[in-house]
Amino acid sequence: MSRARELTTRTGEHFNHDELPLFFVGDLDAPLVLVHLNPKQMNNSAATATRPLPVESFEAYFDGCRHFGARMYGADSPREHRSQFDHKQILFLEPFGAIDFIREHGREDRFVNLERAIDHKLQLELIPYGSASFSGRGLTRKLLQPHYGRIMSTIAAAPRNYVIFCGAVFGQLLSPYVEEEHAFPLTKVDGNPTQHTYRFANLRLPYGDTEITAGLAYSFAQQGIPMRAYAEKVRELYRSA
Repeated sequence: MSRARELTTRTGEHFNHDELPLFFVGDLDAPLVLVHLNPKQMNNSAATATRPLPVESFEAYFDGCRHFGARMYGADSPREHRSQFDHKQILFLEPFGAIDFIREHGREDRFVNLERAIDHKLQLELIPYGSASFSGRGLTRKLLQPHYGRIMSTIAAAPRNYVIFCGAVFGQLLSPYVEEEHAFPLTKVDGNPTQHTYRFANLRLPYGDTEITAGLAYSFAQQGIPMRAYAEKVRELYRSA
């Protein structure tokens, strides 16, 4: 957690050093990987710990991350968690065919899909320290290198069909590895084309003596995006690389 304080000092951005870091959620061996910048949490400015850790062991911490979807949405959960982001993830994930979603008919099916959207993929956080908001200010490639090395070693540890970095915030870090850039309109639910164009880039990420195929979904976090249509285009362009 000292790295959270260091990042806060060196970037001027707030990172929680009094909360458990979140390195990943989901299945570490999953064929589909989404990489996000950092967890969204309420800012905690306490100078020292103000309460006991919510887990008693590393095993409990790991299990909580591995089965985060079940904890939030599973049959034994209170099902009080609400997240527009998780619903948005389902729209993005469905076109890739990597998760066995069920066609929704009722409340129970909706919770099953939310659980699978989290636990049947791997989500990595480049920076594992949470914050309420984030601008990317001050995040140089040198400062991020230890974190980038960590997620790359995790990605390389199992076969992957899709590795997608989510958000334009990764643009500066990954610019040396862009193989091809794409800009395109999308078709809205009503069948009309969007006025805006959206972006995606094919990546080749060097790791050891090999390269990892990946993609940069610049427009993932854009407000109002037709998310399912964007995912279908990303899948098409990912495979055409």
